[in-house]
Amino acid sequence: MQQTTTTTTVTEIPDERRWQGRDWIKLGITGLLALALLRPGAATQPQAGAPAAEATAVPVVVSTPVPTIAALAAPAIVSTREAIFAGPYTVRGTGTPGSTVEVLVNGAPVGTAVVGADGRWSLDTTLSAGEAEIVARAVDASGQVVATGEPVKLAVGEALAAPTFDAPTGEVESGPITLSGTGTPGTRVRVRAGDANLGTTVVGPDGRWELETILGAGTQPIVVEALDAGGNPVAASAPVEVQATGGLGVSVDAPVEGAVLQPGPNVISGKGKPGTVLEILNGDLVLGEATVGADGAWRAEVPLAQGTAAISVRVKGTDQILNRPVRVTIGEAAQVGPACTEIAVGCRAWVTRAGGLNLRMRSGPAISPDNIVARLPIGTEMVVDEGPQSADGYTWWRVTTVGGQNGWVAGENLVLQPD
Repeated sequence: MQQTTTTTTVTEIPDERRWQGRDWIKLGITGLLALALLRPGAATQPQAGAPAAEATAVPVVVSTPVPTIAALAAPAIVSTREAIFAGPYTVRGTGTPGSTVEVLVNGAPVGTAVVGADGRWSLDTTLSAGEAEIVARAVDASGQVVATGEPVKLAVGEALAAPTFDAPTGEVESGPITLSGTGTPGTRVRVRAGDANLGTTVVGPDGRWELETILGAGTQPIVVEALDAGGNPVAASAPVEVQATGGLGVSVDAPVEGAVLQPGPNVISGKGKPGTVLEILNGDLVLGEATVGADGAWRAEVPLAQGTAAISVRVKGTDQILNRPVRVTIGEAAQVGPACTEIAVGCRAWVTRAGGLNLRMRSGPAISPDNIVARLPIGTEMVVDEGPQSADGYTWWRVTTVGGQNGWVAGENLVLQPD
C-alpha cells in the first residue's frame, strides 16, 4: 500500500497584540502630555457638554514704583553770595521734593534739611570769617550720599559791629521824628519799635545813619539791626525805651491800607489836633485840604485817578508828612508806562515803603547838607529823566515826580512797582 505525503505551507500572520517600535514612541508622547496636563497651574479644556470648572481667584500684587537713586537731582544752592559777614547765615536751595539734603561747610557737615513740596529747602547755620566752601548733597535714609551739587565759595567778612542808637533824653512828641546813630559805613540798618518796622536806611561814609519815621505814642523799645545782603539781621543794638507823648496825633482812618476805591471823588478822614490845617497828598501831589474840627476829627473829599495811591497828610506849609502813607488801589491798578526790569531813563518808579518816611530829593547827585530840595513821602510816583551817576555810595537818578518836583534821588530807595 502506497503511503501519501502531504505538505502544508503555513504563512505567519502578524500578532496584533505584539508591540512594535512605533508603539513605544506613541506611549512616550502620551506620557509626556499627561504629565503636562497634571502639572500644577496648567489649564485644562473641559469637554463639550461638561460643566466648566470653577475658577480659583489668584491674588495679584501691584507694587508702587520706588524712586531710584538716579531720580534724585543734585541739590543746588541759591542763597545770596554777596556781602556775607561772619555770624548767622541761612543756606537756601532747591532739590527733589521729599528728599533729604545735607550741607557741608569747608568739608564739615553742619546739618540737614528736607526739601519741601515746592522743591525748596533752607538751613540756618553760622559762618566764620574767611573763605567758606558750601556743598549741598542728597542723602538716602541710611545717610548714603546719592547726589552732590556744585560747591559755592563765599568770602565771609569780619562780623559787623552792632549799630548804635542816639537815644533822645526825656520825653519826645509822638509823630514824625528823625532817629539817628552809628554803624559800619555802607551797611543797611533797620530800626524797629517792638514788632513795628520803622524803616531801613544806609550808614553813610562818615559812619552815621538817619531815619525819618513816625513814632507812636507810648513807650517804644527801639532796636537797630545791621542787615546782610539778603535782609537778614546779623547784629543788633540793645533795646532802648523811648517815651513818646502829645504831638499833633494826626492819623488817616479812612480809607484803610489795601482798600480798593472807585475813580473820582473819595472821602479821606482821620483825627488830629483841633484847628490844625492839613494838606492831603498822594505821594507829593496835593489832593486837597482839611481843618481838624473841635471834636478832633477831619475829612475831605478829594479826586483820585485810576491806578494806585499813597495817602498821607501834612501840616499846610510844611514838607513833613504826619502819618505813614496808606496804600490804596483805585479801579484796576494797571501798570503805567514801559515794563522796565531795572531802573532806567524813561521808566516809572516809586519811593519804596521799606525805607524811612521820606526820601530826600537833592539838587545834585551827591550827599550834602545844603542840597536838599524836597522830601518825598514813601509811595511817591516819578519818571526817571537822567542817570545813573555814582557818588557817596549811591546810584543817583534825576527824576520828575507826579507832583511836578524835579531833582536827584538815590536809586537804592526806588522800586519799579508800588510796594
